[in-house]
Amino acid sequence: MSLSQLPQLLINGMLLGCIYAGFALGLSVILGVLKVVNLAHSAVLVLATLCYWELVNALGVDPLLSIVPIVVLFYFFGLALHRGVAQRLAREHDSTVLLAFFGIMVTIESIAVLIWTTDTRNVRLGYLGTVLRFWDLNIALSRVAAAVLIILVLTVIHLLLTRTLTGAAIRGLSENRDVASMVGIGVDRLTRRVFAAGTALAAFGGCILGLAMPFTPQGHVRWLAWAFLVVIIGGMGSVLNTLLAGLAIGLTESIVSVVLPTQYTYLILYAILAIALLVRRTGLGGVSERAV
Repeated sequence: MSLSQLPQLLINGMLLGCIYAGFALGLSVILGVLKVVNLAHSAVLVLATLCYWELVNALGVDPLLSIVPIVVLFYFFGLALHRGVAQRLAREHDSTVLLAFFGIMVTIESIAVLIWTTDTRNVRLGYLGTVLRFWDLNIALSRVAAAVLIILVLTVIHLLLTRTLTGAAIRGLSENRDVASMVGIGVDRLTRRVFAAGTALAAFGGCILGLAMPFTPQGHVRWLAWAFLVVIIGGMGSVLNTLLAGLAIGLTESIVSVVLPTQYTYLILYAILAIALLVRRTGLGGVSERAV
């Protein structure tokens, strides 16, 4: 790697890191607040990407405007999923919850393959397909748009959680469900809405996936691993740590893929995960429990 390549690698890594943070948003919210390990997160993400692909490619809707109906649709899907599955598992053992969400993941993947097959797909980006050129730098406009959207959504979530009464209630629910109920918070209704919001954020991550790169219905397992990687390295701190973790992973992947053969990239990233758990034990957040 030469010094002349470094600016391009840094920009690519930061944009990729923002995208990885977007993949992890929904998982971070559901795990952080509800303490539910949602193994179906990536399947929901890719299902949303396929719906997004239909809106843009088949119906010709603007690629940015298409994000709004997808997010709204999956918010209601999250409400239904919580009422039909998650709510019934509230008192069950963790292993039962994991198996249930694994079953949902397999079911969603199977339905997606039946409808859309296993072909690799690209969203028709139109004006977002432009490549910006500055000096020796080449920057995909679609990835810039994705990064800006992710930073905006992260900022809104952070302000919601830290500056509003609803955010205080969510943080209280995250800390202690029983105490939150004792002080008058409607924990059942709030739990349902948080789960739905987490599902909608997974769908938002799916739209970002469609903007940024090709995808297949069966390729979601990789994004699940990356989402968990972001959440764990980000630690049990604030939502904004998700962005920091995503940037760290994106920059590492971008640089390592040039310095070393491609097959070593995953090895390096998971070594970083192991070190984070061993040294900090709580990731970048530095506290014992995720407070969102």
